Amino acid sequence: MNFKLATLAAAMLASAPALADFTNMPDPYAAGFGFDTPTEASWGGWARGDAGTVYAEFDTFTDITYGAINDRTAAPDSGSFGATDAHIAWNSGTFKAGSGNLYSFSVDESFAINLSGSVPAGPVRAVLQVEVWGNDLTSVTLNGVAATYAATTFTDPAFQSSFGEVDLRQAVFYWDLAVAPTSYTFAIEASVHTAFAQAAVDIAAAPVPEPETYAMLIAGLGLVGWQTRRRNPAAQAVAA
Repeated sequence: MNFKLATLAAAMLASAPALADFTNMPDPYAAGFGFDTPTEASWGGWARGDAGTVYAEFDTFTDITYGAINDRTAAPDSGSFGATDAHIAWNSGTFKAGSGNLYSFSVDESFAINLSGSVPAGPVRAVLQVEVWGNDLTSVTLNGVAATYAATTFTDPAFQSSFGEVDLRQAVFYWDLAVAPTSYTFAIEASVHTAFAQAAVDIAAAPVPEPETYAMLIAGLGLVGWQTRRRNPAAQAVAA
């Protein structure tokens, strides 16, 4: 274990209050950081709380309404809307540390965010935003399928947190699904010494392209047609 990971592990194991990002820094929605609400995000186009949308967010992994104490599950503690049976579960050997994050110093880590929710039956966009400290995630799938799109939205290898210097990463994943499933399982894998800090799920009908997008598409198709018409007479002349 390198010095930075050793320092992080020691800090997380300390008997500190169970606090994480919203209260223990950073606020991932603050300017310059990597989380977005669907209202402002390029992947969004809806608001949390709109009819036919689903939202669930986990931060301090406090077992408020789901399962029993110490059963390695937690209900959404930062907010939820339209979600049924929403909870996160994690594997044996992973635990909630003093930082409020989920962490293991002995085993590779597995997390599963499970929920159901009513969204329109047509195309659906399911979005997952995550924050981790230390090592990065190794795999993220939804119902066994890789993301349509994935990107790192913020990274700082020497972020000064309340628990000392950490390697902070935030990322977004989304899936465009032709049909809304009856339930959603986001399976997240990570190596040892990954601190799982926060996760937000947003699900809604797939965004409809803006009129400007249609205009650009039509203009592009028109240009292709014009170039084709220009080439055809030249080809005919050569053939003659």
